[in-house]
Amino acid sequence: MRVRLRGEGFAASAFPPAACRMRGGRVVGVLLATVLLAGCQTTDTTGTVGRPQSPNDTFTTGQELRFTEVNPAGFRPWSSQMPAYRLGAGDKLKIKYFLTREMDEELVVAPDGTVAPRAVGQLKVEGLTLAGAQEVVRRASKVELADQKVVISLEDAVSAKVYIGGMVEKPGPYNLSEMRNGTLQSILAAGGFTEEARTGQVAIIRRGPDNMPMLRLINVKDIIQTGFTLDDVQLAAGDIIYVPRSSVSELNVWIDQFINKVVPFQRTFNYTLGTQGVI
Repeated sequence: MRVRLRGEGFAASAFPPAACRMRGGRVVGVLLATVLLAGCQTTDTTGTVGRPQSPNDTFTTGQELRFTEVNPAGFRPWSSQMPAYRLGAGDKLKIKYFLTREMDEELVVAPDGTVAPRAVGQLKVEGLTLAGAQEVVRRASKVELADQKVVISLEDAVSAKVYIGGMVEKPGPYNLSEMRNGTLQSILAAGGFTEEARTGQVAIIRRGPDNMPMLRLINVKDIIQTGFTLDDVQLAAGDIIYVPRSSVSELNVWIDQFINKVVPFQRTFNYTLGTQGVI
């Protein structure tokens, strides 16, 4: 698979020290994580990957990244609507029953993705939205309790993470609460760019409709230089932020591995993000 890129490199002097920290050695680490990806509902055409009419056509994100020869199957149009939060291990929940209020309780999602309400026992809620979890608890509880409305509120989104990989100083998972302001802030939290980073084409991958991924490219270089953030996005739980190398070769490898080995998404999946072009 080949990727054709339009764009230029960058001068390190154009970036503030906090945004681009130089490094003498080459990062060798590989990030291995289990990702719980957020869903979405509506779509628009901003920054989307188009499906070609013939095998020789170019696949485009609309933001300077073009895929050729191999269809990046499964990418959906980017949605500007924030996806519903999906529950994960460590999340703190409050369950309220409309009729049997004495059964109200607070629970924490266990490492295996379950909760155990007194009325029903163990239930799997990992990967569900709050509405989905409410319905699971309601159906299970009506066996022992009256069929009634159940309300589940999220008290603490402990599992809400974003995953940052590629050419940053400290790749890994980070709390979403620290990343609300967008892509640049997340990269700063990860120690800033390395000297080989392609700062003009930072990829954001998000779970979209039908568990298929959405791709958007953010020109962080432009955000740093101009201060304008209109093209940035508010991050959601489970987002993957990937900073490719300045050369095209790593992006070729990563896109091929990601699209062909990971897509289509499942509710949870394992992925690796390498820093030397090897996934």
